[in-house]
Amino acid sequence: MKNILITGGSSGIGAATAQLCIEKGHRVHLMGRNASQLSAIQQNLGDQCSFSVGDVRKIEDCTRTYQDACQQMGKVDVLINNAGLGIFDPLKDAKLEDWHEMVDTNIKGILNMIHLSLNDLIQHKGHIINLGSVASHHVFANSGIYCATKHAVLAIGESIKIEHGKNIRITTISPGSVNTPFIHVTKNEELLKEYVPNFEKGLSPFDIAAQMVHVIEAPAGVSINEIIIRPGV
Repeated sequence: MKNILITGGSSGIGAATAQLCIEKGHRVHLMGRNASQLSAIQQNLGDQCSFSVGDVRKIEDCTRTYQDACQQMGKVDVLINNAGLGIFDPLKDAKLEDWHEMVDTNIKGILNMIHLSLNDLIQHKGHIINLGSVASHHVFANSGIYCATKHAVLAIGESIKIEHGKNIRITTISPGSVNTPFIHVTKNEELLKEYVPNFEKGLSPFDIAAQMVHVIEAPAGVSINEIIIRPGV
């Protein structure tokens, strides 16, 4: 049994991952901003699930969440940095505050959680899973800053592997489009008309959750460093 801390746990990939992990006999502590959704998930999943309400952009929330997770589960074996967002717009039309929000969530949020937990995870040979994207490898129109943040997620994981790969597992999971509320943060109505149907035809959150479970349960001596998963035929 692993003790797993998941950020962005109130919906989508985070909630699906919590469900599959608990079905496999693991314990889960969720972090998210939506208290009512977290409470509903916890009630549905039972005693093996606990949660903290918080925002990964706020170090005080991250600190409290990590302390809560350790108190509830004894320790954290696996940190899943799932919280993230994308706000799509042509560069010339984009709002600076949207760029900052993506950087603060997608990069600083991951760094907050890693900084709090890294020494503990190294000490007991734990595991960090970061949610990347196909945008960790490619740059697309109307999403340049989002792509930059996901390139950073991949680089952060690689740096941990290079410095501490003998003492910690590190995995970046990079999905293509997934049918979650993710796309609806975008405010550009013309892009939404184009993008929403593509996301609705995308992967299920449970497709990504299954990959989370796969890497968590990899045999001793095996470290799966990256998975790229796209919608198929």
